[in-house]
Amino acid sequence: MPLGRGARMGLGIVGVVGLVLAAGLAVMMAPSGPTGAGPEGAQEGVTTTSSSPDEAGEAAGREGRASRLAVGDTEALAQAEALVAPDTGDEGAGTVPLVGMTDDELDAWLGDLAGLGAGFSRFGPVDRSKVVAMVGWALDRLAVEPAPERWPEALTPSAELLTVGLADASPAVRAVAAEVLGRCWSWQPGKTTWPDDDRRIASWKNRLHTPLVALLDDPEPGVRLAAVLALGKLPIDAMAEPAISRLHDDVAAVRIQVLNSFAPRPDVLTEDAILPMLYDPETAVALAAQIVLRARGLDEELIGLAKLLYHPRAELRASAVPLIEGRDDIDPVLWLLRLSRDEDESVRSKALEALGHRASPDARRRLAEMADSDPSLEIREAARRTLDGMTADLPPLPESSGVMIRAN
Repeated sequence: MPLGRGARMGLGIVGVVGLVLAAGLAVMMAPSGPTGAGPEGAQEGVTTTSSSPDEAGEAAGREGRASRLAVGDTEALAQAEALVAPDTGDEGAGTVPLVGMTDDELDAWLGDLAGLGAGFSRFGPVDRSKVVAMVGWALDRLAVEPAPERWPEALTPSAELLTVGLADASPAVRAVAAEVLGRCWSWQPGKTTWPDDDRRIASWKNRLHTPLVALLDDPEPGVRLAAVLALGKLPIDAMAEPAISRLHDDVAAVRIQVLNSFAPRPDVLTEDAILPMLYDPETAVALAAQIVLRARGLDEELIGLAKLLYHPRAELRASAVPLIEGRDDIDPVLWLLRLSRDEDESVRSKALEALGHRASPDARRRLAEMADSDPSLEIREAARRTLDGMTADLPPLPESSGVMIRAN
């Protein structure tokens, strides 16, 4: 499904816990080395140039700066950064409204984009992170009305730099690229668009989805966290869903980020996926799962009952069956269906017996499945007997009156 105008997703329910753990990852991922140093192990024989004041004055024109960016000139990079960086105002002065780009600024930025695309690999990891961040700043400003007429020309070179950033040798650069991309899903230019524009924007976003999903398997946990965060802002469920695979990440901060990012999206992150996290070995993850469940309307009593369904001990899971049957504030069949798929035979047997007391189509369907394919012969036979008994209890069909039913 193409990405067009999407809803903006937010609502960080367990963000504080996630950010505390993520901070440690950010420290580990911070790029090292002097500004302007080449990428790790890939810059032999490449020198980074810096312009003298006279040279900078002679190359002040747009084409001159682009050519200097193409050879990794850090002074030209500082000039390009000054062009697109948002005004943060004086310290303590509060939030400064974002200012859009003028036509002249966009003309200069398009030239800079060409130079940055050619010279990206000549910059060190700190400056490559800055380049990717600059792409995000420029897009943010192009979203402010009124956008210059030439805004579509910025899309392709921006996507190319983001794609390169997502595959960069430095984990810090990859994480920054993911963060910028997370802001792009709901991006629209500060201008009325025509259907052709919308299709161009959707195609531009779609081409960035695959390289972002690939970061879910990145060896660096901070990059995986950034990828989850970016996908969590994607408003199309089917395209955001791959991030749920990180719910079982080896690093607690990544697991928490999944819970945080998808807390308000039960169609993507289901309660069945959250409930086992209540027994996560990391207390912070278990707490985050509990907070999400509370936010979805489960009270402490129901959360306690739900925990029984996923308790490590089979006898405690089985003990949930009579508690479920005695409640009228939940749909018992839904909970019994979960227990009927338990790995332990004794738990499935208890659930089967309880399902036999329910006349719902879902209960009958599950009993038929158990009769046909349960691993245990005893349970298969018990399910068949239960189904036979349920059929015998049905009232007899009315006798035929000899009247033919005809369509009107």
